Formats: sequence, structure tokens, C-alpha cells
Amino acid sequence: MAKNSGVTLTRKQIRSIRKAVKLVLILIVVVIVLLLGASLLSQMKPSGPMELIADEYVQLGDLPTQSEMEEEQRKAELRRIEKIFEEKDTYPIDMVIDTPYCVMFDATNEELLFAKAPNEKAYPASTTKIMTAALLMQYAKPDMTFTAGDEQDLVLEGSSLAGLKKGSQLDRDMMLDAIMIPSGNDASYCTAAEVGRLLYGNGGDELSAKEAVDIFVEKMNSTAADIGCTNTHFTCPDGFHDEQHYTTAMDLLKITIYSEKFPEIAASGSKMYRNPEFLTGESTEWYNSNRLLSEDDDYYYMYAKGLKTGMTDQAGYCVVATAKRFDHELIIVCLGSETQSIRWNNTIALFDAGFKYIREKHAEAND
Repeated sequence: MAKNSGVTLTRKQIRSIRKAVKLVLILIVVVIVLLLGASLLSQMKPSGPMELIADEYVQLGDLPTQSEMEEEQRKAELRRIEKIFEEKDTYPIDMVIDTPYCVMFDATNEELLFAKAPNEKAYPASTTKIMTAALLMQYAKPDMTFTAGDEQDLVLEGSSLAGLKKGSQLDRDMMLDAIMIPSGNDASYCTAAEVGRLLYGNGGDELSAKEAVDIFVEKMNSTAADIGCTNTHFTCPDGFHDEQHYTTAMDLLKITIYSEKFPEIAASGSKMYRNPEFLTGESTEWYNSNRLLSEDDDYYYMYAKGLKTGMTDQAGYCVVATAKRFDHELIIVCLGSETQSIRWNNTIALFDAGFKYIREKHAEAND
């Protein structure tokens, strides 16, 4: 036991006192914390229903997707170079050619080198398929399977050059080549129907072939307008003649530049031949009618890369041709040539003049 001023405490009593002191200290700390918390809360806005300021709040669903942002960037780029396409009185290259509607563009320097009646109405024939191919690549996924169906009844007899029959199945790569190499109207309509249903969304499978194709053609027209085409109207995905299916050399140049967003199109348009086997087992052969690409042809042009030919009685002989030399890509659009020889001779003459201008311009810059 301990003694202190006459008061005697047992060890048990001492431990009890110590516990009481600790408890008091803990209570003091808790009170201090509560007081500090109350002070902080008093400085904040009173609690209540959350207020959303419309100007500062954006729902996640309203944000653009990556593909939408890329598409807007591409359209902004086309708008940026729109001034290049404005019709002028003079161009760096001045020459006489027989083709009535024509433009030549240096895609590397973004310079319009030649133009003849560039904004006058013309019929594009199968060069239409450049837009069809662009929408195919934009909206169809690489692993998509295309099945030919009732849209084949819309194809004009004798123009099913890709060899599709109802029930034939192709993947996207085959479908692109079927459009670009043999210029198959059957492939163009199959693409239009299948992609049209995709564009429609839920319930697209219930659309008739005609309804699906119409949706696709509507997208062709809206896309053309979006990229700055001012005198273009499509009525079909293959370019078969219709008085209301028309464009201009300048508008078709814009469509071609837009298609370069998808390098697979240029690669397809450069192929002279393919021997595909459909997913359903059929085999066929496809040949390209672009004579600039064939080494055995009198019109072979060693710098040519592609891209698409076209011809109807009303449209005449048409071509969108690309070539690369001196690290410059030239694009030529020729519409309405009276004969094949005029189409090819004019295109080759323009390419030669264009590359001569580029070479001389480089030489002057290096002097």
C-alpha cells in the first residue's frame, strides 16, 4: 500500500484513476475534432438538391466519338483547302486537250495545275464508285460479311461484272476489289444494301432492298455536300446513267481526295487482276480496265497508280487517274471524252505536263 497525506490508495484504485484520465483526454480530442468539423461545414454551402449548371455540364453520351472527331477533322481539312478549288482565270499549266471536263491537282503541294470547265455538269459513269467505295470503308467493319440478296434485281442486266449471285458471300476486302477492279454493279448494289441497313440502325434487317439502297444513296449525297461538292447529285451506287445522276470534274476531285482517307481504296484501284474465291466457295476472275496500269498496253504509263474508269453512252469515256513521280502525287479527273484514245492520250499528256512543271519548279527553287 501507499501512503500520501494520510490517504491510502490501493493499486486497483490507482489504475482506475489512470483509465478515467485517458477517457477524459479521448473525449476532449473527440470534441475538438467535432468542433473543427462543424467549423468547416459552416463555411460550405448548405446541403440540398444538387444544382447542375447547363453551360458547364455535358453528358458523356453527348461527347463525340473518336470516329466522329476524325471525320470532323477530315472535313475541316477539306474546308481548309477549299480555296484551292476555286475556279481561276489562269493555271500553271496551259494546254489544249479534247476532253471537255478536266482538272489536274498536285495532291502533295495542294496546287491546282490545270482546269477545263471544272464546274460544269457532267455524268460520272462508274467513277461514281469512288464514293461507293469510300462509304463502304467508312461504315463497314473489316470482318463484316456481305451477302448478295434481292438488291441484285436492281442491277441492270449485263452489268454484274463481279460475278455475284443471290446468296454469294464476300468479306469487305473482296467487296472493295469487286467494286474497284472489274467495276461490278452487282458489288456496288450489294454494298449499298448492306451498308444502307447499317446506316438505318435497329430494324435495318427489315428494310427492303430498295429501301436500304435508297438510304445509302442519301448518304452519298449528304457526304458529297459535307465535303464541299456544289453540283453533284447521285441516284444510284454504280453510276449507270440517269439524268439526275451527275457531278463536275471539280466535285469528283474532292470526292477522290476524300477517298484517300482510306488507303485501301487506292491499293485496290492499282490492281490489274484478282482471282478471288468467295466465302461461299465460288471462284471468278476480275480484270481492271485502266490501261495506264498494264505494262503490255500501248497506253501504259509507268508512274500511274490507279484509280477508276467509267463509261456510258451519255457520259462518254471517263477516268480518275493517279500517278506519282518526283515524290509528288498527281490526280487527274477527265469526264466526257468521245473516245478511249482521247481519254488516255489526254490523261498521259496532262501527267507529262504536270511532272515537267514540278521538275522545273524544283530546279528553280534549288538555283
